[in-house]
Amino acid sequence: MSSSIDVNMTVCDKKVKVTVTTKDDGTMDVEIDSDCHYLKHYAENLRNITQDDITNFETSRINKEDVRGNMSMICLAPIAVYQAAWMECGMMSKKNFQKAGCITMDIADRDA
Repeated sequence: MSSSIDVNMTVCDKKVKVTVTTKDDGTMDVEIDSDCHYLKHYAENLRNITQDDITNFETSRINKEDVRGNMSMICLAPIAVYQAAWMECGMMSKKNFQKAGCITMDIADRDA
């Protein structure tokens, strides 16, 4: 079975789809599809992750500079990898995620 997360990056008008699939050995395959050319390097270099990658932020390959390449610091693709992997491992409920809908970020009202 696989778990997928779709991201609409409204800041840059790009789309990202992350799919994570658990393998028999406990590692997870990662597939990243995007219309952003900056994510090509990331998608090619993050094809497989481990449980440690999704539970230990400091050592996670998901965040490593050589894996991220030239992508923006504010790109939500790495967060989508974490979310899809957490769902795939049962650490985040697929039902609750589907019920809550897409995660959005809004600009705070500075005049309030």
